[in-house]
Amino acid sequence: MYVWPCAVVLAQYLWFHRRSLQGKAVLEIGAGVSLPGIMAAKCGAEVILSDSSELPHCLEICQQSCEMNDLPQVRVLGLTWGHVSQDLLALPSQDIILASDVFFEPEDFEDILTTVYFLMQKNPEVQLWSTYQVRSADWSLE
Repeated sequence: MYVWPCAVVLAQYLWFHRRSLQGKAVLEIGAGVSLPGIMAAKCGAEVILSDSSELPHCLEICQQSCEMNDLPQVRVLGLTWGHVSQDLLALPSQDIILASDVFFEPEDFEDILTTVYFLMQKNPEVQLWSTYQVRSADWSLE
């Protein structure tokens, strides 16, 4: 697992806005090593880290990140983009969704946006805070 540059940028953004995170419900999707989610938790947010339920190793890495940063209150949840699961249905409304560098495989874009759309239907006030690195002139998030 690797801390991608977009995760560092999003973590810096969270630190800059740390006063607005206190008590907010924050979900990080595609968390991986979870730097942005860990930063949000350290700033007082109520954080849920998620990665694919089909990749248990990624969920273990999320859990290890919580343990290494003394954050036992942070939940780790398996959510697979584009799949409606019991865990997705049971998620409470979120204030902020973090998505650091999740838009790297064009074939995943629709599934990611479907999941985010579902979460936005639960709470139209939710904000998506995302960092994105352009990797190809042939395709983009746009």
